[in-house]
Amino acid sequence: MGEWKEYRLSNICDISAGGDAPNNVVKYPSKGMTVPVFSNGEKDNGLYGYTNSYKIEAPAVTISARGNVGFVCFRKENFVPIVRLITAKANEQIVTNEYLYYCLRNTRIWGDGSVQKQLTVPMISEYVISIPRKNTQNKIVSILKSLDDKIEVNRKINDNLEQQAQALFKSWLKDCEDEVTIGDLSLNITDYTKCEQKQVVLINSSDVTEGRFDHHNLSENKNLKGHFKKRFLKGDILYSQVRPRNRHWGYCTFNADNYLASTQLMVIRNKKEIIPSILLYQYLIDNNVWMDFTLRTETRSGTFPQGNYEDLSAIKVPFDTNVKEISDNLENIYSLIYKNVESSRRLASLRDTLLPKLMSGELKVNKL
Repeated sequence: MGEWKEYRLSNICDISAGGDAPNNVVKYPSKGMTVPVFSNGEKDNGLYGYTNSYKIEAPAVTISARGNVGFVCFRKENFVPIVRLITAKANEQIVTNEYLYYCLRNTRIWGDGSVQKQLTVPMISEYVISIPRKNTQNKIVSILKSLDDKIEVNRKINDNLEQQAQALFKSWLKDCEDEVTIGDLSLNITDYTKCEQKQVVLINSSDVTEGRFDHHNLSENKNLKGHFKKRFLKGDILYSQVRPRNRHWGYCTFNADNYLASTQLMVIRNKKEIIPSILLYQYLIDNNVWMDFTLRTETRSGTFPQGNYEDLSAIKVPFDTNVKEISDNLENIYSLIYKNVESSRRLASLRDTLLPKLMSGELKVNKL
């Protein structure tokens, strides 16, 4: 390896486990709630609240220790790690925190998330990684970070576009004189037709977040878990029945012939003679509808509060039969959003291809 040296993580990092949850935690921050706290790999839209617990000074790296095991985040601001989170803070004389972040993203210490159910500080502490000289670290980080920065720019552009879509929709709603229910506008699809393709994409409720599909990974179409059986089409909306406050919904913009959704996801389709799918989607993600459905769901007892289509379909909303102009405007905005999503997906694929080659020294940075 030449310039590369092997180190145990405990010799180059301060590693610690998260503590108890703070008081007054809220899912989405309001004015004055400015202390970020993280429990299992959340990013910038995680929990916020007040706490007397120890704060970790940025920069640092966190790793989810249970649940979605091995989810690695680079923290750019001071934060409070709480339950199910391990923090690694690098000795910058040997390795930068940003290089450590990419190195841990590339590691297999936690397997694929299905075998290793939990990480511990001793387990991570003993792991051995190879590290090059600082100038090589910086070059590797520069390459990978340039791709991540472009993805982040796309995300910010899309956030702005989504705000524009919401503003247009709210303005249109103000002029709506009729009232209908979500059930008047939509259909609940329960298509369990067997998929005959050799490979399929399995979509759980946690795999769709705020409109987007978090992965398109193929799996062999055999010995599948029983809850993966719902079929859906382009234009359908997937909407989680379990804990809707987590905003697990997705809008399908692609051919989904080889996709199977979990039974925890409702497949909602527009009544084409009444409303285009993009406008129905805007209704379903509107705060009033989302919060109404959340309230109906969360007030029920049980380990996993769960609603159903009957709850969602009963929600009343303003409506006007003249939907062409608002739908066309929304289609134009969302076409830009999905172009950026595809761009980010390509950038992420390139980053993930380069990552193991750069971190192993197989790809020399002076040749790039």
